[in-house]
Amino acid sequence: MSREEMMVECAVNALQNKMAKDVVSLHVGAATIITDYFVLATGSNKSQMDAMIDGVQEEMKEAGYELMTREGQSQGGWVLLDYGDVVVHIFDSEMREFYALDSTWRDVEKRTWTD
Repeated sequence: MSREEMMVECAVNALQNKMAKDVVSLHVGAATIITDYFVLATGSNKSQMDAMIDGVQEEMKEAGYELMTREGQSQGGWVLLDYGDVVVHIFDSEMREFYALDSTWRDVEKRTWTD
């Protein structure tokens, strides 16, 4: 397993531990130079989104992955956590539908994560 795949699994585990919905990873590396993977997840409300954000940051840090940038706020319905090779997007359902990253990147390898 590559380092990037291990990062994805770490982020996904953190999200699942906080009961995130609709967790998917998109292998966008062949389509963009921005990053190798997007991880997308939906939270039911601001409190859950905050818990998801904290969970990802804690588990990624514990695993030795450095957060490069954080954008957005849970009250705005969207937060981006940039770990370089992996970018985690945490949305509320309205913003997930609005940004539609799942369909924008429909031609890349997609993995749906279930518990």
